[in-house]
Amino acid sequence: MSSIKIAFPTNGDLGLADELSEHFGHSSSFTVVSWNDDEKSVESVDILPNQAHEQGGCMMPVMMLKNQGVDVVVLGGIGMRPLMGFWEQGVSTYHGATGTVKDNLDMYVAGELSQLTESTCSHH
Repeated sequence: MSSIKIAFPTNGDLGLADELSEHFGHSSSFTVVSWNDDEKSVESVDILPNQAHEQGGCMMPVMMLKNQGVDVVVLGGIGMRPLMGFWEQGVSTYHGATGTVKDNLDMYVAGELSQLTESTCSHH
């Protein structure tokens, strides 16, 4: 069975119906979807609270997601330091679109999202 964990920065607890947050570090939560690629189905959806910047800087949420077994992050915006942290940890990063977690999950699975190669936030 081929399963991956995909994290989406969000601001609520609506699961697949939650909107993708525009800024990774300022999201209040992460919606983590376990996706079974063999079955083409969602195995589970978990909501994790974001860790405050004060508790370890920009790398705190990066390490929290890595420690939760996240393989991929789909996001709206991110600064260079946490982006590089994901790359160093072997977590793939994709630029999401405006819309829900479900919308972005569908686009990721269909191969319609581009992989991030640079920061998307100019204030970092």
